[in-house]
Amino acid sequence: MKNIFGTIFSKKISRVWLIVTAAVLALLIVINVLACTTFYTVIASVLGGKRAVYDGGTEAIYQSDYQSKAETLDAANKFNQTIAEEGSVLLMNKNDALPVRTPQSVEHKASARPKVSVFGKNSVNLAYGGTGSGGAMQSQLADRVDLYTALDVAGYDANPELKSFYESSASGPVRTTSTDMDSGNTVVYSTAETPQSSYTADVKASYDEYSDMAIVVITRQGGEGADMPRSMKGADGAREESDHFLQLDKNETDLLAAVCNGPFEKVVVLLNIASVMEAGFLTDPDYYAYQENIDAALWIGYPGNTGTLGVCNILNGNVNPSGRTVDTWSADFKADPTWNNFGESQPGYDELRVNGSGSGYYFVDYEESVYVGYKYYETRGFDENRAGNESWYDDNVIYPFGYGLSYTDFVWEVDDSSVRNVTIDGHQKYEITVTVTNTGDVAGKDVVELYAHAPYYYFGIEKPYVTLVDFAKTPLIEPGKSMPVTLTFDPYYLASYDYNDANGNGFSGYELEAYDKELADSAYCLFVAQNSHDFSRAIPFSVPEDGIKYRNDPVTGETVVNRYTGNEDARYDSDYHITSSGSQYLTRGDWGGTMPVSPVTEDRDEREVSDQLISFLGEKHNTDFDYKEPEQAASFGKELVVTYRDMLYNEGVYAFGEDDDELWKAFTDYNDGRWEYLLDAADSDELLYMLNYGAFQSAAVPSIGKPLTNDTDGPSGFVNFMLTDGTYWGTCYYASQIVVASSWSEELAQGYGEMVGNEGLWGADGRGNGMPYSGWYAPGVNIHRSPFGGRNHEYFSEDGVLSGKLAAAEIRGCQSKGVYCFVKHFAVNDQETHRSSNGLSVWLNEQSLREIYLKPFEIIVKEGGTRAIMSSFNRIGGVWAGGDYRLLTEILRGEWGFRGTVITDFTSGAYMDTRQMAYAGGDLNLNNREWFTWSDFDATNAGDVAVLRSCAKNVLYTVLHSNAMNGEIIGYNMPVWQVILICADCAIFVGLTVWGFFAIRSAFKKQPDK
Repeated sequence: MKNIFGTIFSKKISRVWLIVTAAVLALLIVINVLACTTFYTVIASVLGGKRAVYDGGTEAIYQSDYQSKAETLDAANKFNQTIAEEGSVLLMNKNDALPVRTPQSVEHKASARPKVSVFGKNSVNLAYGGTGSGGAMQSQLADRVDLYTALDVAGYDANPELKSFYESSASGPVRTTSTDMDSGNTVVYSTAETPQSSYTADVKASYDEYSDMAIVVITRQGGEGADMPRSMKGADGAREESDHFLQLDKNETDLLAAVCNGPFEKVVVLLNIASVMEAGFLTDPDYYAYQENIDAALWIGYPGNTGTLGVCNILNGNVNPSGRTVDTWSADFKADPTWNNFGESQPGYDELRVNGSGSGYYFVDYEESVYVGYKYYETRGFDENRAGNESWYDDNVIYPFGYGLSYTDFVWEVDDSSVRNVTIDGHQKYEITVTVTNTGDVAGKDVVELYAHAPYYYFGIEKPYVTLVDFAKTPLIEPGKSMPVTLTFDPYYLASYDYNDANGNGFSGYELEAYDKELADSAYCLFVAQNSHDFSRAIPFSVPEDGIKYRNDPVTGETVVNRYTGNEDARYDSDYHITSSGSQYLTRGDWGGTMPVSPVTEDRDEREVSDQLISFLGEKHNTDFDYKEPEQAASFGKELVVTYRDMLYNEGVYAFGEDDDELWKAFTDYNDGRWEYLLDAADSDELLYMLNYGAFQSAAVPSIGKPLTNDTDGPSGFVNFMLTDGTYWGTCYYASQIVVASSWSEELAQGYGEMVGNEGLWGADGRGNGMPYSGWYAPGVNIHRSPFGGRNHEYFSEDGVLSGKLAAAEIRGCQSKGVYCFVKHFAVNDQETHRSSNGLSVWLNEQSLREIYLKPFEIIVKEGGTRAIMSSFNRIGGVWAGGDYRLLTEILRGEWGFRGTVITDFTSGAYMDTRQMAYAGGDLNLNNREWFTWSDFDATNAGDVAVLRSCAKNVLYTVLHSNAMNGEIIGYNMPVWQVILICADCAIFVGLTVWGFFAIRSAFKKQPDK
């Protein structure tokens, strides 16, 4: 043996082979071990996981409306066009400038194709969606319909010289499309608009031939991880450093001036922005960028991959616009009460300071209280008008909330007999019928809005002047025809949450105060309205003499009490930081004296906090809520007496084919006793793995037959910006959520949900793991607290009722096809700046928390029946929202009666503690890394066991009612990447063996005979 190795080592070729082989084999062992253990979840999330093998004889629970994935995608693309048609908002239309008819117009066809010039560097690079979770996969963007193609389809000839110019480098660089995600740094965006000095003589000469209409495209793109800049310092094309990103910059201002002074018969502005912007250039002669010759303006949001076709159908008159604004378009964003309390107001002013230094913990104050969006502008406008300042509203608001124009006219006839002059019952709902008649010349849809007013008493409970309580959109109404719609008034939507007994009646909670004519601003009233400012009919009503108090939730009957106010430890109060620092909330009693102002150095120094608070922020907050250990703890691993699939049936029924259809349950009650038997039989390691590794999946639990699921990002359809797995393909990239919201149509929102659900049913369709898409990280219902919110495109509105009702409709549609919706981000995740910097601390009072920021989530639970929710990065006060027992258990599961799964946002820091999450009422950790897990789970600890069982039950309940149960999975094939890895291992091994054979043979051949 010694001679053999001596011979091998004596020759260079065999010696090299031996060393290389040893090194390569060692490396392969390390790679294979790490790939199949420590980094398996990460690799699987990127390259794909196990591939399901189905029992082909199992009947599907949820049925697609289409025959193939390709047919579904085609239908989805057409539906997205409808979203753009109903969600685009006509803001201005002087002298009926629009529509501009073409030969493709259905009515009043033009004899020739209008020749149009499309201006704006971004006209060749529209923002089809935002970035981050609302961004598209590259395969989706490859199928997009650009604006020029859509104009051609609609019957327009677009100026080719101008298009080529914008496509060339001569017009300048393209805009910035990526954000400085989660760095916390102040971001700088440029609009990338082309300066006038770059336009050549040939380009300008082309205007005369294409002068029937000029279309000017203004684009702003936001995204996840950063808010839109509130300064233009360092931005190319900035007019002034003190301007912000939602104003026109110098190049855009010059462009509008050049176009409006050009040869064009009509000038139309397309606003490709998923927020609002300062629009004084449309209406205010004193505004720096105002142009009198702008004829029309159409807000289009982010239209998705086919929405431009819908936009151009509005331009040529094939579609009558019916969208409405979902935010107030104010005149000066710096005058908004959120301006000084959003993002990084000034560098260093939003970091908690201790002992004169920064702490690494950041905060934001919601000092505006309940006066957000129209609830500020309509309220202050009312008060200023009463005080004699009649011009205040018009000076401060350009377009009100709920505003939008049409190509036709409507009149309304209101039947309000059920509530007019009635003393209402707080637990009864009241219907108002509005008959809408089209008095114009073209068919169209109308939106009817219902607002409610409650009397305000100075320095009592803070109340907005009006609150949206319902809305309805008509079907298409032909000229001369009428259509009734029904509005419902639920008094609970008007109730104020008196968190500190501001009226001194000894009650804290939701209430409608008794009316005192001598002290109140005005009596109770409903308004049937075109928008938040223009009312068609006032409907007076009254409340009982002692008012209405909601001691219990009107739906669940559960007790409602303060959860964030008056705690023994003030650090748990959501407004602890404000009340301890001398700051104050905005009040109608003193608008001028309580308006949030720009911080100065003295303010920063006064906002010193104690070491105790910083210590508190660094703690894990689970021990206070530990489960009491029962006398006999539950356990796992018992005999399997009921399988997961058995839970689809009524107790005792385990087969299809029964005559009684009711035996097929598919909605097993959450309190069904068989859940405990199922959990008893589960393997605790499998359940813990499912909890710890919930990123874009819920893991399989083989011990009880629970299948793996695909859970994908959203809300612009099924998107997957973080992963490259072949599982996700062939889906529509829809218009952004704000465009759906701007339709003001529950029917459209539900149809959108159904379409997404249909796509979910086809899922991977033979690629990747081959399974359906069962979970969707959508919709998003955070509030547009500020127009600068980076993810406003993912959310619906500044209003909670509009957001909640539309999202609830979307969820109902999606769940009808077996896709559960992780509604995000629960809660008060309304800005991106510092969101995950140790968890942004949001300081607010419990009134605004409940009335504004929790309201849409409450509605999606009660009216949408959602079975999944995503928590958020931020803290409410000092406690991480994803690990906050008050939020996830006491309010969500207790007061509102939620049944289902709560998942975290993507786990990105130690403060997002998995054990804290589980004990607080969360169920899945959106994580694929080993170092962010519940690593100290103790199977002998009764509390840990009880919590794990609760988390598992919630996930099992959610998945049971999904398309994941459409087929019975009888096994899994290993991931494709693992097969490739094994093949590569084998190939390398064979190669080394062959090399070794010849190397060793060569060594022995060269040995001399002894």
